[in-house]
Amino acid sequence: MRTLVYLMSSSPVQPEILNPDARTGLIILCDHATNFIPEGFDDLGLDDAVLGQHIAYDLGAEAVTRKMCAMMGGAAVLAPVSRLLIDCNREPDSPTLVPRISDGVVIPANADLMPAAVEARKRDYYTPFHDACAGLVEAHLEEGIVPIVVGMHSFTPEMDGEKRPWHAGFLWNKDPRLAQAMIGMMERETDLVIGDNQPYSGRQLYYTMQRHGADHGLPQTTIEIRQDLLEKQSMVDEWAALMADILDECITRDDIAAVKYYS
Repeated sequence: MRTLVYLMSSSPVQPEILNPDARTGLIILCDHATNFIPEGFDDLGLDDAVLGQHIAYDLGAEAVTRKMCAMMGGAAVLAPVSRLLIDCNREPDSPTLVPRISDGVVIPANADLMPAAVEARKRDYYTPFHDACAGLVEAHLEEGIVPIVVGMHSFTPEMDGEKRPWHAGFLWNKDPRLAQAMIGMMERETDLVIGDNQPYSGRQLYYTMQRHGADHGLPQTTIEIRQDLLEKQSMVDEWAALMADILDECITRDDIAAVKYYS
């Protein structure tokens, strides 16, 4: 039997910032961008097959983010590590910040972690991601720009034995204006099945958008695209183009982009 040794990282990994100097009025935050596990963690005791699954990252979300930034010239932040190492879309004190089990899969390296080990992961991966997100928002606001903040996610076609009918969904918590506007445009322009706070609800899971969007009164939503619709580059390109067209319209609408909202 293999003996597993899990070390604290001695080499922090910085998030990738796309178009850091862009001030177009759009910021995309992709907090489940990658399944990367740094050296020293022995892949968390998991094999490559597990690390290639949805529990490790949001398949296709990074590709859509990159394509949208290339098309629109907007700024984005990509989280640097797998959410199985530390989940950047969780509160700092969340019991699932470092998940011990995900969709029925036990994560060996995350069992019985000492508080110092969790703090090391926060310091090396979680905090740099959120600092980068905060920096982009602050830079826009300092230049008098009220940015639209979008979280880019993807979801599995099936969960707990149930098929998910939505092609895409838009999540929101207390400020529905951007999500509702995008849902309306999607229903106007396509015949796709669109979820309103589906397949998840922003009222329960919305940390990154809340912290970097809603807490500043900025228009924000999490975009969820079904993963089987992102399996090919041509599919990624189509979804990126669709989201870009809709967001371009949102950026020009004073009722969405030019007004801060505090509930």
